[in-house]
Amino acid sequence: MQKRNIPIALPYINQANFGFYPDEENNRIIYALKAINGIGDDVVRILLENRPYRDMQDFYERMIKTKLVKNSQMMQLIKAGVFDEISNTDRIELMKEYISEFLVSKCNALGMQQFNKLLVLNEKYNFIPEKLQLAIRHVNFKKYVLDDYFFYKNVIIDGKKVPKAGYHDRLFKLDETSMRFFIQYYSEDSVEAVIDEFYVISEKRFIKENKTHIAPLKEWLTLETTLEQYNYYLVQEALEENASGTLSKWEMDSLSIYATTEHELKNMKDNMYGIEDFYEMPEEPEIYDTYTKRIKIKEGDTWRTEVKKFPKYRIKRISGTVLDKNKDKHLVTLLTKTGVVMVKFSKGQFVHYDQQISSIDENGNKKVLEKSWFKRGNKIAVCGYRQNDIFRAYKYADSAYKHSCMLIKKVNDDGSILASVERLNINE
Repeated sequence: MQKRNIPIALPYINQANFGFYPDEENNRIIYALKAINGIGDDVVRILLENRPYRDMQDFYERMIKTKLVKNSQMMQLIKAGVFDEISNTDRIELMKEYISEFLVSKCNALGMQQFNKLLVLNEKYNFIPEKLQLAIRHVNFKKYVLDDYFFYKNVIIDGKKVPKAGYHDRLFKLDETSMRFFIQYYSEDSVEAVIDEFYVISEKRFIKENKTHIAPLKEWLTLETTLEQYNYYLVQEALEENASGTLSKWEMDSLSIYATTEHELKNMKDNMYGIEDFYEMPEEPEIYDTYTKRIKIKEGDTWRTEVKKFPKYRIKRISGTVLDKNKDKHLVTLLTKTGVVMVKFSKGQFVHYDQQISSIDENGNKKVLEKSWFKRGNKIAVCGYRQNDIFRAYKYADSAYKHSCMLIKKVNDDGSILASVERLNINE
């Protein structure tokens, strides 16, 4: 429809229907609520039954706070621009507002129970003052030395009532690593014994001294500015995880088209990377040379080899956004800047680029290291040749392109790109 210059309007929450429908008065097609990715038919029916919606607050009260619409569905609706007609802010600001108010569980007060999350956020945003790094080491040191692995024995004092825990104190034996840190920063007040040159320490007395070392960190956690920073970075993290990218990417994620925005590869310098327009290519591949190949031919019960000559096609390159894939036919539907192209891969090529690369950690847990390059929304460049309405992914040993597919990760302001030409190799 877009290629025929028929405008496609966003699926506005008070206008769009279950399916696509023509808005003849404005000469456009209204995008279907049903077609928004990640929503589902049941939620679409609920949205239609409860409209019209006066404004965002009305929608929040009736659909979000009642949990009729889930967080993941709401973020897809925002990306799709369904609230553009009733919101006073643009999509990006609306997403920030929603994530801040409904998705992130903000803290009213910070304590050591938020310590681990604090470190995760600090790894990304580096906001903990440098002067507190030693206090952080002391927190981690406590976790290390009081681990069950270093437990030595329980202490029960004769003549004293035994607590519910079953002991009055516990002893832990340090190792070589912890000995160095302990000697540098701690007194011997908590040392109960020395065994094989390693201290055996009292848990109670160690914790008492450890508290003095982490006191500056605890004091910093009580500051209002620290709480504000913590909550701010919680929101930033949620935005990066759920709503990163441009409006173009959002529309592709939610609508599978660029309805009101430009193609994400619009600013890519095509000539720098040999990108051509599929629709400007001749329908039959261009032969520019020949090559020979030894093949086996069966004659009766015997085989013979024969050298045959084959045409050599001029290899070209196209780029676009992945819309869909067909594993059985090894096809990828690619939205280029000028239209949709069906790209045909060989079985080996398709499996190689479509596989999800994972690893298993020491606990037997599976971790995804790299997802399929043919995941919807990914931007790729493919070399090969046009054959009628299909682009066949192909290359020769002496082709300018050493890999048939390239994953485009980012288009820079100057038109250059950040890309990967090889799949992740976990054996390296």
